[in-house]
Amino acid sequence: MGESMDAEMLEKLKNPDAYLHDVYRVEMVETHISWVFLTEKFAYKVKKPVKFSFLDFSTLEKRKECCENEVKLNSRLCPEMYLGVVPIVQKNGSLHFGGVGEDIEYAVKMRRHPEERKMDRLLEKGVVTEGEIKQIAKIVSAFHSRIMKVEDRKYSSPEVIKKQVDDLALHRKTVEEACGLGRKVDAALKACGAFMEKNKGLFKARQEGGFIRDCHGDLHSANIFLNEEICIFDCIEFNKEFRYIDTASEIAFMAMDLDAFGKEALSNLFVEAYVKESGDRGVLELLDYYKCYRANVRAKVAAIDYSQNPGGKSRGKIEKYANLMGKYAAEL
Repeated sequence: MGESMDAEMLEKLKNPDAYLHDVYRVEMVETHISWVFLTEKFAYKVKKPVKFSFLDFSTLEKRKECCENEVKLNSRLCPEMYLGVVPIVQKNGSLHFGGVGEDIEYAVKMRRHPEERKMDRLLEKGVVTEGEIKQIAKIVSAFHSRIMKVEDRKYSSPEVIKKQVDDLALHRKTVEEACGLGRKVDAALKACGAFMEKNKGLFKARQEGGFIRDCHGDLHSANIFLNEEICIFDCIEFNKEFRYIDTASEIAFMAMDLDAFGKEALSNLFVEAYVKESGDRGVLELLDYYKCYRANVRAKVAAIDYSQNPGGKSRGKIEKYANLMGKYAAEL
C-alpha cells in the first residue's frame, strides 16, 4: 500500500467509529491515486503514496500540500463542496479523521452531492439537456475570463505539450497487453507529432494571446454535478503543467468526453456555445488535436488502472479512448 496506509489501516478507516460525526455505513472507493471514504453526508479523500511521471505524492508533506491546494483551487468553481483538510490521527491503536492524536496522514473533506446527479450518469440515461450544456459552456467561459493568465512561456509551450502527449508511450505495453491497440497508439502519437511540428507557430500565438490560464485541468462529465446550481469539481491540483493550459485544451476535454458517450451533437453544441460566449474562435483550429490529447490522457489513466487492477472495466476504457485517439488523429 505504500509508506503510509496499509491494508489494516484502510480497514480501520472503513469503521464508523473512525468519524467524529454520526456515521452508519462507510464505503471505500479506490482510484489510481487515492482512496475515498464515503459516509452518508461527507466524503474523505486520502491521497495514495504514489509517484508517477506526472504526479508526486511520495511524502506526507507533499500529500498535505496537495490536499490544501485541492481545497483552495476547487473553491473557484464549487466552494460549497470543499470543506477543508483534516488530519488522520492515530491514538491507542485506533484511527480517526480529526481529533486528538498523532497526525499520520491527511484527507480532503467534502460535502457529498446526490450521486444520481453526476453528469456522466445522466449522460448514460440520455437525460442531459441542451440547456444544461449551454449553461456549462457559460460557466466555463466566465471562469476562463477571470482566472490568472500564465505568463511563463514554459507552460503549454510546444515542447511541453508534445512531452505530455508522448507520455502515453510509457504505457504502450499495457495498452497492447490489455486490448492489442499498441499500433493505433503509435499511429496517433505520430500524427500528433507531425501536427505539432507543422503548427508550432499556432501554439506559440496562443501563449502570446493570453490563452494559457490557470484552468480546471480535468473538465469532464464525471467531475460535474448537474444540481440546481451546477458544480464543477475535482480540478488538477498536483501538477501545474496540467492546469496551466490553453483554454482550448480545457474545452476539448469536455467535447471529447461527450463524444465518448456517443453524444456528438451535444459535443458540438458545447463548443459552439463556448465560442459564442468567449468570442475565442481560435479554439476551433486546435480542437481535434486537443481532443486527441484528451483521449490520450483518459487512455493513460485507464492503463494505469489496468496495471494496478487488471480487468474488463479498465480494458474497455483503454479500448474506447485509444479508438477515439485514432479517430481524431485521422482528422488532423
